[in-house]
Amino acid sequence: MPDERIRLIADLAISVPLQFSREVTQDARHALRLWARRPWHTGFAILALAIGIGANTGVFSVVNALLLRSLPFQDPGRLASLSNFFPPHDSAEQFHAWRHQSTYLADAALVDQQDINLGGVGESRRAHLSHASWNFFSMLGAQPVLGRGFAPGEDVPGRDAVAVIGYGLWQGLFGGDRRALGSTIRINGIPLTIIGIAPPGFNYPGNAVLWKPATFTPGNNGWETIARLKPRITWPQAREVFAAEADRLWPNRTYLQKIKYPSRMTELRDALAGPTRKASLVLMACVVLILLIACTNVANLLMARTADRATELSIRSALGASRARLSQQLLTECMLLSLAASIAGLVVAFWTTSVAAKLQPAPLASQAYSILDGRVLCFAIAVSVFSGLLFGVLPSLYAGRIHTFGTRGSTDNRGSRLTREALVAAQVMLTIVLLAASISVGRAFVNLMRIDRGFNRNGLVTVNVSLEGTTYRLDDQGLAHFQPDDRRRAYFQEALARIRRLPGVASASATEFLPIYATGFMGGPFGLDGRPGKENSMIVPVFPDYFRTMGGRILWGREFTGAEVQGDARVAVVNELFASEFGWPADALGRDVTIGNAPPWRIIGVVKGMDYMTDGANSSQIFVPAQSPGGFFSTFVARVNGRPEDCLAMIRDAIRSVDPQVPVFGVKTMEQRLSDALARPQFYKTAVLCFAAFALLLAVIGVYGIVSYTVARRTHEMGVRMALGTTPARLRVSLLKQGLIPIAAGAVPGIAGAVLSGRLLESLVDGAKSVNATTYAASVLFIALIAAIGIWAATRSIARLGIAEILRSE
Repeated sequence: MPDERIRLIADLAISVPLQFSREVTQDARHALRLWARRPWHTGFAILALAIGIGANTGVFSVVNALLLRSLPFQDPGRLASLSNFFPPHDSAEQFHAWRHQSTYLADAALVDQQDINLGGVGESRRAHLSHASWNFFSMLGAQPVLGRGFAPGEDVPGRDAVAVIGYGLWQGLFGGDRRALGSTIRINGIPLTIIGIAPPGFNYPGNAVLWKPATFTPGNNGWETIARLKPRITWPQAREVFAAEADRLWPNRTYLQKIKYPSRMTELRDALAGPTRKASLVLMACVVLILLIACTNVANLLMARTADRATELSIRSALGASRARLSQQLLTECMLLSLAASIAGLVVAFWTTSVAAKLQPAPLASQAYSILDGRVLCFAIAVSVFSGLLFGVLPSLYAGRIHTFGTRGSTDNRGSRLTREALVAAQVMLTIVLLAASISVGRAFVNLMRIDRGFNRNGLVTVNVSLEGTTYRLDDQGLAHFQPDDRRRAYFQEALARIRRLPGVASASATEFLPIYATGFMGGPFGLDGRPGKENSMIVPVFPDYFRTMGGRILWGREFTGAEVQGDARVAVVNELFASEFGWPADALGRDVTIGNAPPWRIIGVVKGMDYMTDGANSSQIFVPAQSPGGFFSTFVARVNGRPEDCLAMIRDAIRSVDPQVPVFGVKTMEQRLSDALARPQFYKTAVLCFAAFALLLAVIGVYGIVSYTVARRTHEMGVRMALGTTPARLRVSLLKQGLIPIAAGAVPGIAGAVLSGRLLESLVDGAKSVNATTYAASVLFIALIAAIGIWAATRSIARLGIAEILRSE
């Protein structure tokens, strides 16, 4: 007896899966035949789902890289970024003593980054360098693949002439030759010995390609602090101790400074993501709405198909097919449809990740967005299954209630009709939410583009140069001695003279810090006649004709002359914001800009401020004659007649001819620089607008489809009504009213959802604001108008049918 039970269980274990697989195979073949009969409907369903599933998968790959996937470091969940935190760092000994004594940090490192001139191998080029304390690589757990990292004590002057270079730079400069170890490169003219090769893909921080030991100097607060928590210390515990230590190390910080410059301990992954994290969450929410809209649309389409197949399903039911078997058939068709859409959606996902990789910020350069990641693939599978179940449940339930056959097309089930109208209302609701979000994000970008930046970007060519390490001589000890400032100034004067002689150049100048593109600033607590200002001001060294070339607006006074720049005159041009801190801006002329005990600058002009942060001229600015140009890197600016793109090569070659060893880079028009600076917000705006447009298209098609289906199902009823005296126009108006009911039903919750999403966007997207009631009303009316046009078009066939033809069609 027990053996028989075992055999029975074994038979069932084999026969049930086999029977199920045969049924699924049969249902799949039947589904393919149905698809072939209606290729347009099938193609639309696959396209809608492919965009929904593909966009979700692609955006999730970005969210996965930014928020979920581990950084390429050892135990990255324990790494922290300490912002506005200044540990003792006047010397290497002082900093390392502090980190060894920490009660909550297992280790900590200081890093800094800058662009430098790299020479010694091949022609001079620009490269991104990171300064770091000697324990940088060991703390991150990222050891070089060749050679070694920094050794203890190599961040002390006299022992710091070593460097670790990136894997890509090693391949580019040395062709992957192991003999690169021990070679000499020059960084701004300073010789360094290569001691290690970083692992492939390692380029932290900020897309760095080489690293050298830090040089500690008293009072330098430009360092970034990264740390690793001790094993048994939790994040809340670490933050509590950190807050107390931050107050102890910055005891004289005022209450306003604590608000403006709060000390924070955040996970390194979150700190690297920055504003991209919020924008990614917004895009994720948008694509989820797209997927829901696509699913409701496909569910509506399949319910209409199921109703058309009532005769077929009722015959199968009469022949013995159970409700479960009918539901299984429809669910199999839905899952097959979802599978086809998922395969097509891989193209959309790949395109999404490619665009995201091109637009990622420099701090995230070590991130890779791939749809082949295990978590992303699991998400794609889950989305596909969820989508198939979501739009397949309702048609399956509807099919399970079909009992009889021979039903007439005019006897539409009231419950199914209400369900389809509810789905249309849901589409309208989600579309309004997404449309309002796109308007909010789009308005924020438009406002960003409308900002008065204080200069005219049209017809402006910009070229960067850096003199660091190019005008030097070596003494017997191999130390670099740079030439006096007059040699540097002479280089710029000669380059400007050659640019101005070029055909089509109206004017030319140069500056140490270019608007929009500046990577560093000099500044401090400047005041007027000894009276300190409320905020720190930035100081911008410039050459003659700078404001005329940039298209700046001098409000009062004048700009610098060539003699004032050549003679190191202590004169200044200030922006309107700085001057207004001390009274009427025009009254600043003739007064002195002061800071500490330094000689003052006499104000000779007041100008409209220039935008250095892409959000408007919101900082106090002091422009002075360039006395030692090329300290960081300087930018030539030239205003040209005609298309500036046509003059790029000509101006570049003129500058390069002055001194071939000076790196010339950043050859762009000002329009291109502004476009690069705003590429990310423009991408988000475009993405959200595209999602909203697609949602609107889906909603309109859904309304059109449901009305077309209603007309087809109620043909006999409409023929009877026309036979009783109703005109086709009245029938169309009646159907129009009925079609607008689900629009109105979806508008109310849609507006409520849009209000909530608007408040959420205000906290996630810079500059985004909730749209007003007028915009909500306009959105609803726009959707209703589009839907009304679709309904009117869907009912146009009524006017072309005769009564006898309508009745005969039944």
